[in-house]
Amino acid sequence: MSSHTASVVNLVNEYAFLFGRNTGSASPLLALFTEDATLNDDFVGQSHGHDEIRSSLEELFGLEFLAEASHVPQGHFVSFESDKQASVTSYTVMFWKCNPVLVLRWTDVVVLGADNKWRFQSRTSEAIQKNLEHLGEMQLRGKKQYPQHE
Repeated sequence: MSSHTASVVNLVNEYAFLFGRNTGSASPLLALFTEDATLNDDFVGQSHGHDEIRSSLEELFGLEFLAEASHVPQGHFVSFESDKQASVTSYTVMFWKCNPVLVLRWTDVVVLGADNKWRFQSRTSEAIQKNLEHLGEMQLRGKKQYPQHE
């Protein structure tokens, strides 16, 4: 594996790692995107640029049921279109209480910056398998705050 391929795979893995840590701050994840990047996420829709992506990531961090989930990236396929751009397809299995609840396919375009770091130019998730029973349980068993009426 070339060093560029390894760096691109590490970028995808770092996104899953940082998302799973969920410190409540979008800044570490935001640093993985170019300033003019696009994020298309099944949960929060499409975001353009750092400001919108930050808002989307903060919204995702606010979903308590996602905070207790583990994300396992795998099956990376990297195709270089030039020395400074690559397309990546990968999969993430999301686990909750040791049960797989969601399989996402990520389609990414990554670019090499002037600082010699790879970043996401665009990142799109597509849920290709959902365990609806567990997803419903995640949302209903106190993992998401609902307004209380007295």
